[in-house]
Amino acid sequence: MNTQTLLNNVATINKDNGIFVNAKEFLKELRQVATAVAKPSDHRPNLTFVHVRVTENNLILEATDSHVLERANVAASIPDELVGKEFLIDGKFAKNLSKTPTKYGKTLGVYPQFNDGKYKGIISIVGGGEEFIDDSRENISVFGYPDLVRVTPYLNDATVKFDVQQKEIFPVLKEIVKIVNKPGLTKEFKEVKKTEVVALLVKDNVVKLKYSNWEKDLEFPIAVTNIVVNDEFEINFNVKKLKQRLQYLSNRENLTFRFYKNAYRPFTISRENGGLGLVCPIRWY
Repeated sequence: MNTQTLLNNVATINKDNGIFVNAKEFLKELRQVATAVAKPSDHRPNLTFVHVRVTENNLILEATDSHVLERANVAASIPDELVGKEFLIDGKFAKNLSKTPTKYGKTLGVYPQFNDGKYKGIISIVGGGEEFIDDSRENISVFGYPDLVRVTPYLNDATVKFDVQQKEIFPVLKEIVKIVNKPGLTKEFKEVKKTEVVALLVKDNVVKLKYSNWEKDLEFPIAVTNIVVNDEFEINFNVKKLKQRLQYLSNRENLTFRFYKNAYRPFTISRENGGLGLVCPIRWY
């Protein structure tokens, strides 16, 4: 997006320190991120905010339900004093605002409020001659959303990684899902299996998926290359979520899995074409 074009389009907005975005693009991505993880579930929290990170020339929109993290980038014109800041947009506010994206004109002004560099929980969005205010001060935890270190990994922070072809890992995921859905399970196992929890273990030059069926632990080795790991690393995740991420890829596509700092942060799946998927770990507490 051309910065000067953005500035020309918002000549009627008099506020200072605004972030200016293409209205249609911003609202489309905002709604996608807000709704992608807002599906109620008995088995995981429904986190209702969209987290926004401000860079030099775009906004990174993110939302998580603790199993997956949805991410989108939106080009923006951003004043220097807001670069590096972070703020939240209430999910319901985001969805209501984006129902009719054409009514706001070509450009929106986004005005988050900060106090001593900390987001106050108030944001104004101006467009089409109207101002819309999201005041979520009482609902935002001082501890973040819900733990920014955990849910916003950066690719260069990876401490464990490996490469694998889709054809090596996807059949294993299918086999485990088949076991998860096997009929005739005990009542106790049915209660636990709702989470479809699988552990991924990286040790030395071996990667395994581990799954417990209450009778024994099942292990499924995966053929991988270029392993980087300093010590044994294990992470729990939802097997169906990962299967969904990989099922439409070419079976010969090379993927790079990266894991970050500890087992409480999402892992990323980088594709050859530059695409990026994220899967959040399952926490036991």
